[in-house]
Amino acid sequence: MFKRDRWNEILQVLTTNWFRTVLTAFGVFWGILILIILLAAGKGLENGIRADFGDIATNTMFMWTRTATKPYKGLPKDRRFNYKTRDVADIWENVEGLQYVSPRNQLGDFRGSNNVVRGLKSGAFSVYGDYPEIIKQEPMDITSGRFINQGDINEKRKVAVIGVDVRNSLYDQERIIWVPISKSTMSILWS
Repeated sequence: MFKRDRWNEILQVLTTNWFRTVLTAFGVFWGILILIILLAAGKGLENGIRADFGDIATNTMFMWTRTATKPYKGLPKDRRFNYKTRDVADIWENVEGLQYVSPRNQLGDFRGSNNVVRGLKSGAFSVYGDYPEIIKQEPMDITSGRFINQGDINEKRKVAVIGVDVRNSLYDQERIIWVPISKSTMSILWS
């Protein structure tokens, strides 16, 4: 297919117009470089988002309240409202295809840390009030012990799931029963 004459012709054309050859080669190189950079940036963004979500179920939806933007039936603009635990039953009845509904109460605002005080020790930690179903949507590696269950809620037991940083910062380790959940989370049971 390629004979010596054709190779000679190709080399002659390339060397005759060497500036055009260099510019064309640079354009091809630049295009491939930009393509590689864009593909790498896209993959990096995807990996970052996946890491941010961690083990959270991909079909999970979060809802929270905000202030109302318009007055309604005599109620003022900028009014606040909150979901109640009894709203969970209404959500179950009115939204099809739900597998879990796990209400969460949060101390403070979105991604805010609050000062947690125990005796003379304190620290800034995120504090959540969760229902047992949250572990099916936002899994935690339970290394020993157990996660909170419905019996804990019904009987109003004093049970907490805490991180290792909270334990190290606020607790004397010999006074309570430690139940590690993961590298960053553990459950404690007061006896």
